[in-house]
Amino acid sequence: MRRHLEGWEPGLVAVFIAGCAAILAVPRAVEPAELPLPLADARALARVRDADIARAREAEQLGLDAEVRALGSAIRAFGIVDADADHTEAELLAARKRVLEAVGPALAQGDEAVLRLRAYQMSSFVREVRRFEATGEASDELRELGGNFPGLLRRNAWLRAGAAGPRGGGEARRVALDGAALGALFKKRWDAIVGLRRAPFGVALDEERALYKFLLSHPLSGRSAQELAAPPAADAAALLDSQASDPGPRSPAAALRAADAQRAEEHYRLKKIDELAALDPAYPRHLARGITLYRLGKFVQSADAFRSHLDQHPDGAYTLRAQNYLRAALERASEDRF
Repeated sequence: MRRHLEGWEPGLVAVFIAGCAAILAVPRAVEPAELPLPLADARALARVRDADIARAREAEQLGLDAEVRALGSAIRAFGIVDADADHTEAELLAARKRVLEAVGPALAQGDEAVLRLRAYQMSSFVREVRRFEATGEASDELRELGGNFPGLLRRNAWLRAGAAGPRGGGEARRVALDGAALGALFKKRWDAIVGLRRAPFGVALDEERALYKFLLSHPLSGRSAQELAAPPAADAAALLDSQASDPGPRSPAAALRAADAQRAEEHYRLKKIDELAALDPAYPRHLARGITLYRLGKFVQSADAFRSHLDQHPDGAYTLRAQNYLRAALERASEDRF
């Protein structure tokens, strides 16, 4: 008997390991959790940052041609109009027209000259954002270069509370965007205002990844997805109106508003997922869509998205997760059906 059982310990361990592997390989229903977020290459971001710093330094030390400075002034004038909550569409169009009229003469000085202008204005914008964080007060230069950027931050809860500002100023805040996302957001807005979408303008892929990582984690509110943020006074008035008509945060009206806001955020995520996938084919679009559709209660569509991911990626980092999510979506779809 001893002879027949010789070496049984390693055999038992092997059977145990095989059993655990089989259990782990069998899909089980798991509620979809966090979205897969794009990963930006830190070294690529550093190269872009260094190039922008070098251009901004050249603009400051060597100066800019008169035609390029005229474009910069037109962009700042557009920002002032854009930041004014009472501006009319005609005023905004007129300011944009002046920008577009200044683009041609500036580009005649070379793409690099205009890139130096963009880098210099981005450096100034970031500096003013940091000042806004410290003091809670938006400077004229921040409005010139970012429009109603502070309102956008407030509307979408992209500000974290901080200590009181120095010298009796406004309350300090911390902007949720990191440096890469903040720079990418500025560049995309600047390019859109100027109407330059060709190389060497635009945003590098890893900058896009950094920005979309932020936007998927901090989606725009329903209103902000359509327009710029309201000024703080309007936000306060809206809050007072909601408090007057709503007896408390647990009321049915508050619950409905919260549900509507959540649906708006998930629909915004769906849009950004598709945009990101068009820019970055490596991003697991179908998996991300499946998770978002599940959150929206669209379980049949969610299951279809998970199937599409598994068809395209039968093996990979997300395979088991997609299988588990698929089973959960199918179970919820079956519950809804019956």
